Amino acid sequence: MPIYDISGVQKATPDPISQQKQEMGAAATTAKGGWLSSLVARLFFIALLILDLCWGCYSLLLLLLGSMGAMLSFGRVQFFLRIQSKSWLSIKRSIVCALALLTAVFTPAFGIMIACTYFLMYDKNGIEEIVPESLQGQFKEFFPQY
Repeated sequence: MPIYDISGVQKATPDPISQQKQEMGAAATTAKGGWLSSLVARLFFIALLILDLCWGCYSLLLLLLGSMGAMLSFGRVQFFLRIQSKSWLSIKRSIVCALALLTAVFTPAFGIMIACTYFLMYDKNGIEEIVPESLQGQFKEFFPQY
């Protein structure tokens, strides 16, 4: 059974040149928007990298102070030992985040993948402490124990 167009409106075939101009205009606006969002994303990754390096320096300072305190107290004061262990963990996390952010400046998806892989394999507590809330929901969806 044939299908009939009941509206009765005949659609005119568009001029190929005007259609090509419209496609080029749409591609130009898409390329412009893609370029701008790519630039802004990379600038945010650079800003996060700078903040991560500051966090790493702070953790290194705490590690030095905790080590000096533990050394002067001959390891008897638990406060210095806790500072030392927490700052060492923060330094490791800072290094991984710095490598991931440095990679993310050039290829964002691969940089995020590096950080997520590290936290899934080696530092499961870091998922709750470091990974943003939006990504934590995805982790909980795939791995219900977190």
